[in-house]
Amino acid sequence: MLVSAPQTSISALKKAVQGALGPDAVVDVLRPEVAKAPKGKPRNYRDLYIDSARYCKGLSWTVLAAIGQVESGHGQHLGPSSAGALGPMQFLPSTWAAYGVDGDGDGQADIMSPYDAVPSAAAYLCRFGANRGPDGLYDAIFAYNHADWYVQKVLGLAAQYR
Repeated sequence: MLVSAPQTSISALKKAVQGALGPDAVVDVLRPEVAKAPKGKPRNYRDLYIDSARYCKGLSWTVLAAIGQVESGHGQHLGPSSAGALGPMQFLPSTWAAYGVDGDGDGQADIMSPYDAVPSAAAYLCRFGANRGPDGLYDAIFAYNHADWYVQKVLGLAAQYR
């Protein structure tokens, strides 16, 4: 698993990874001078949100961007949250087990990989009606996080991204 978390301390990242994968998980730290996106993958979160919206016809990339901002500051804080959510889109492991997708085609759905987490969020939102008009979008975001304030915040941020 590859995790990019430039604003996270190594000890916090190690604890999060071992919390997700077990205490025997090995964490190696690589610090390249200039981080480059893997070949064929989006180079930044904006492009990743745009590409991932294809998992749900009619879903705006701005909704994914808003969720990414609220959940992790676009991958800056990977968790675990107080509820146990992990990764750039802050999925609970039980939700991930049901809805995680292999967005980058490497053969595994990785909760900590933005290349899997963002498309998984799009697929999850679609499953809960994000492509069925404004009411469906509201319901889908509410399914993502069961709080009206959360839905309003995501919709407000999404409008700002347009």
